[in-house]
Amino acid sequence: MNSENSEFCLQPRVINARDYRIIDFTKEQLCFVVISTSGDGVPPTDARPFYEFLLCSETRIDHLKFSVLALGDSNYPQFCKTGRTVRERMGNLGAACVIGRQDVDMEDWAVINKWIDSATKYIPSAHLSTSLDYIQHDDITEEKYSRNRPFMAILKTKHLLTVCGHENDKETIHCEFDITGSDLTWTSGDALGIYPQNNPPEIDYLIKAMHCSGKEQVSKPSWAYQDSNDEHESKCTLSSVLLKYYDLKSVKLDLLEALKQNVSNGEEKSLIESLFEKDVLQSNNLPQNYLKEREVADILMDFKSHTLSVNKVLSCMKSLQPRYYSISSSPKKDGNKVCVTAAVVRYETLGRSRTGVTTTFIHDRLDIDNICPVFMSRNPDFRLPDNSQVPVILIGPGTGIAPFIAFIQEREMEASCGLTWLYFGCRHKDRDYLYKSQLEKWAADDVVRLSVAFSRDQDKKVYVQDHIQRDSQAIWQLIHKENASIFICGDAKHMAHDVHVTLINTVAEEGGMDKNEAAIYLQRMEENSRYQKDVWVV
Repeated sequence: MNSENSEFCLQPRVINARDYRIIDFTKEQLCFVVISTSGDGVPPTDARPFYEFLLCSETRIDHLKFSVLALGDSNYPQFCKTGRTVRERMGNLGAACVIGRQDVDMEDWAVINKWIDSATKYIPSAHLSTSLDYIQHDDITEEKYSRNRPFMAILKTKHLLTVCGHENDKETIHCEFDITGSDLTWTSGDALGIYPQNNPPEIDYLIKAMHCSGKEQVSKPSWAYQDSNDEHESKCTLSSVLLKYYDLKSVKLDLLEALKQNVSNGEEKSLIESLFEKDVLQSNNLPQNYLKEREVADILMDFKSHTLSVNKVLSCMKSLQPRYYSISSSPKKDGNKVCVTAAVVRYETLGRSRTGVTTTFIHDRLDIDNICPVFMSRNPDFRLPDNSQVPVILIGPGTGIAPFIAFIQEREMEASCGLTWLYFGCRHKDRDYLYKSQLEKWAADDVVRLSVAFSRDQDKKVYVQDHIQRDSQAIWQLIHKENASIFICGDAKHMAHDVHVTLINTVAEEGGMDKNEAAIYLQRMEENSRYQKDVWVV
């Protein structure tokens, strides 16, 4: 806006919600809030203090104009809850919402761009007054190591937890990273953020699709994490930036829009024009199957006649995001060793083999004693009870077992401890029973009560919820008489939903309630941190 209109000389501040304390909202005039909803309807960890401050604040902000862009994922039941709550609370405190709250399902850039356009169109009419900036940016403190400046951990151990001899068998790996000297700390229940590197053959395929050699000199993107090995280099080769900083998998609509103006081949023109027919670029109308099956290179290969420049293609690509893995080790056991458990992702679309970025980076390309950029991601809504005498029921099939390994390690170290009941599930006892030896040793030593469901070892499939239903009377006694806490980790869309339904049925049948009353009972447990979930969409 500054470049397009000489009347404007705007100096907006972009501030992480984590640093909200440096903001005096009584002095602000216009505030755009971009905030996501994590997990099962909670604010991101960085935004938690701001969120709680806003809910508790009684300071009127009648002078403030604002708008909220709420980011979320409709696969979760409390879609965009954080953004909706922020919008409601700011309105209750008197602020004027000048652009309607916009809910974004995952990365729907058509919706995001529409909101940004509305914001920029509104600003000239806001009649903002000028003043000296009161914010002291020196007051913003950064952790020694964080998402922006990850620690270079050393991979010390890596081994398969599964036996793969059949077509549908999954590779699941256990990894241990040495973080000695980092001063990084974590609590059982937290996650490790890992920055991966892209697969070199996939990079080569994309470079070919870009009509490049890979040796072109390009600028390091503004979002690049700080790396002590090359933090002073502003330029690097195209191959280098594609290796570390760009997402080769997910396609932004910007790329299709750029290609529409650029391709010269007749058939290619017809194809891309068909994608833009009848406003298909409006939210949820884009032919999703076309994009779902394709990566960035596939799109460029579909329109080989393009003459897009290197910088234009890069500007239409997403940043390579870190991936998060629940930590499967307790800091009380070893504060310098962080363990993760990950299922290696491999699949096929359009006749081409595809790979999960981070899991294959660790499994296939990261050698023992090599370094890997990592940081800690807090998960304050997934915590063991302070009182170790409280019984806990842990429900985590597949890699959902990861944080529970840390929980059990911690409870094992207690002088005395309440019941720890673990429900684990996998397909086959002899192929993907993760941590089998350790779990059965804990069970033999009375550290845990172990219930394992093998879904494919008999004609009728058996899941963790079937074992929960079988044990409904004992579970009811634990949660109702002994104030036990329940933890669920794993797939949100199917497993967590099915377990939740089973728990409602358990409470209803054993507690003499109807299902609505049982749901309210579990909701109250959740409000009291006795029913916690760490779930994700597969």
